[in-house]
Amino acid sequence: MPIPRLAAVCFAALCAAAPAPALDLTGTWHVLVHYKDSSAGNPDAERWEDRVWVFERDGERLRWIDYPIVVLQDDSGRFQGRSRVLAHWTPNAAQAAELAAGPTVNSRGSKSKSLRGSDDAGWKSTTSQQRSVSFITYEESWSIEGLADKPVFTRTDVLGGAGADDAEGRTRYAAAEVSADGKRVTGSFDRDGTRTGTFTLTRVGAVQTLSTEGPTPNEKAAERVREELLRRLEEGTLPGEEVP
Repeated sequence: MPIPRLAAVCFAALCAAAPAPALDLTGTWHVLVHYKDSSAGNPDAERWEDRVWVFERDGERLRWIDYPIVVLQDDSGRFQGRSRVLAHWTPNAAQAAELAAGPTVNSRGSKSKSLRGSDDAGWKSTTSQQRSVSFITYEESWSIEGLADKPVFTRTDVLGGAGADDAEGRTRYAAAEVSADGKRVTGSFDRDGTRTGTFTLTRVGAVQTLSTEGPTPNEKAAERVREELLRRLEEGTLPGEEVP
């Protein structure tokens, strides 16, 4: 075998044997879940939820911030009146562009955990709560494993105490595929075995606005109804009616 060809074969073999780099989580991600809820009265209904995750390096630790309220200028396919649409919502072109530029979130309900570990060994939050027979405590444990291959994000919440049985819930996002550029992760979603489906994790721009004063999707929908009533009143189509 000629030397140049041998060198090329050896180089290709070394590349194939080299482990894939761990997924770099640092930054902002939009999390979209499509699921069904077997415990609901209409278990076959298609449901969705979305949130924003931010990961920051903090020395030797990894900080994981969760924002459960995503605010979009265009709520098409997301809410009907004050109710979440029962369908597997997927961002349209305008919504995808808005998210890519940097999602707007409402910080109400946001949570943050500092995780110890490493990309290779995995990351896990710790707790300093002391259990007591006199009090019921609530704590959450968040962990991330498998960043070098197919990451698994697990969030476990425990309600209990030293003198009572624990009630535990677990939400698990298990990746099945990571895009070559590391900007998209897809896989299975499971909340306590009752809410099951799929998730898509998409890298997006930095969070634009953190506000506890901004409108929620329900508040935005109510405002649109109010604006429509005002318009009709001005046009005289609602004579004598008062606008709330």
